[in-house]
Amino acid sequence: MLLPRYFCWNLQRCTMAFYAVASGRRSGVYGSWAECEEQVKGFKNAKYKKFKTRQEADQFVNGCKSYAPQDVAVPLGKEKASLASWKNSIEVNKNPKYTDEWPEEDHDLAEDDLPDILNRKRKGTTSGDKRNKIPRHASQVSEATGLKQVGAFQFEIDAEGYVIVYTDGSCIGNGRAGACAGYGVYFGKNHQLNAAKPVEGRVTNNVGEIQAAIHAIKTALDLGIQKLCISTDSQFLINSITLWVAGWKKRDWKLKNNQPVKNVVDFKELDKLLQENNITVKWNYVEAHKGIEGNEMADKLARQGSALYKQKNG
Repeated sequence: MLLPRYFCWNLQRCTMAFYAVASGRRSGVYGSWAECEEQVKGFKNAKYKKFKTRQEADQFVNGCKSYAPQDVAVPLGKEKASLASWKNSIEVNKNPKYTDEWPEEDHDLAEDDLPDILNRKRKGTTSGDKRNKIPRHASQVSEATGLKQVGAFQFEIDAEGYVIVYTDGSCIGNGRAGACAGYGVYFGKNHQLNAAKPVEGRVTNNVGEIQAAIHAIKTALDLGIQKLCISTDSQFLINSITLWVAGWKKRDWKLKNNQPVKNVVDFKELDKLLQENNITVKWNYVEAHKGIEGNEMADKLARQGSALYKQKNG
């Protein structure tokens, strides 16, 4: 039976929900939890809330400072949970037994150190000693000082002659069934070699970060570029390839606790590219979602890559 148009409209209105993101990758009002989750998952101190009307959602985004911490929403099905219980559930999900990936804010932790840190957290005796030993790289934008023509392509270079490229990984539903991951590589505005690709293999954000770097290096090698500056917002990627990979290789790609290194296939490929080819890569950290054009564009491409993964894999 066909329902009157006004009845259908009112029914839709009654069941519609608005998800307001005041602090996240991109603030705004979204029409589904999936879109909201993409902006806040893994984003440190994210502020978001579910509303029944658009007006309330807009008010939250524009005036969220009036909201107390306990007003921050939790995903569907957990609306009645307290903020403390929701935080506890996040801590449980960080356990490698339950998920393949760590949130973005924890990428500074070495894989070697994770089990020990988790054990001390459970005992309530966590200190900052281990975390403080993990290098935290300062954000630095690679300023273009000139242009370099390579074949049919033109690239921006820094003061040391390194070709500048931004890379990023993305994963929608990270650590969950049905997750979609991709990566983005950005050489410049409207550059022909900019890339948005779905990941191959494991479907996690870290895989996207690693495969983005692999793609950028392969592109440089194909063109004979010998100096490449990769700007990434992943502390995990930089520390992995500049600090930890040597120890992993000595232990036959195992951690200190004799567990296998995650993403070993991708790390082996990345290490091989760096060791067996005439290219020097300068790793540069940039803070995510701070309006840095190269990072924002790489992030956009990475999200397009996640969408392509979804199309490819249903």
